[in-house]
Amino acid sequence: MAGALTAYTLFAGRKVGFDASTFWNVWSNPLWEKFWPVPWDWVLDRHNVLDPLVETLQIAVVSTLIGCTLALPLAFAMSPLTSPNRVTLVVSRSVMNVVRAVPDLFWAKLLVTAVGVGAFAGSWALSVFSLGVMVKLFSETIDGADPRPLEAARAAGGRHGPVVRTGVLPTVLPEYVAYGLYVFELNIRASVVLGLVGAGGIGRVVEAQRQYFRFDRVLGVLVLIFIVVFVIEQISVAIRRRLV
Repeated sequence: MAGALTAYTLFAGRKVGFDASTFWNVWSNPLWEKFWPVPWDWVLDRHNVLDPLVETLQIAVVSTLIGCTLALPLAFAMSPLTSPNRVTLVVSRSVMNVVRAVPDLFWAKLLVTAVGVGAFAGSWALSVFSLGVMVKLFSETIDGADPRPLEAARAAGGRHGPVVRTGVLPTVLPEYVAYGLYVFELNIRASVVLGLVGAGGIGRVVEAQRQYFRFDRVLGVLVLIFIVVFVIEQISVAIRRRLV
């Protein structure tokens, strides 16, 4: 098995034109000289970078709230443990499979075309992305929940909605919050990429400076993004450890 996988990997690499010498030849590219020194006065200017960075955070917050809120009832509908009937289970899973099959970048390009360039398109694109990720993660958590409280409540004659709300939701709510924080981390990174296609945020600044070959500015923006993402990730990890 390992031999066949290695042979196919080498075959695939040859077909796509993979060349190991690229790893050391790339460092001789003269464009590297354009990455330094970083113009920190430009990077730390409010109108140039800081305002678009705040817009990126706003896109991530809005899309996370919308996506995770919509994911809550859908995740319960997608789980065999809590779905009200077979039809709801099949339909919800089929729809979400289609949503997850479409990349977030395509959603962004589609919505930029539909509603115009800006943060509004990016927010909706990442809302769909958040919905797909959150539904997948949370529905699998519900699948692994203890079914005994649910069975006891049903045996007592409870209706489906109140039974699910009292028998399952309290046990999986910490995981829901933890996954929501994880999705927020993903959205911070994804919103930077979506900005490259006109969906607002700091990615639009990166793309504009790249087109003008101002790689020194690009490097400064990327360093700033790394710091922000790192801080948010550490805070999120600390909160998730307390919840789960």
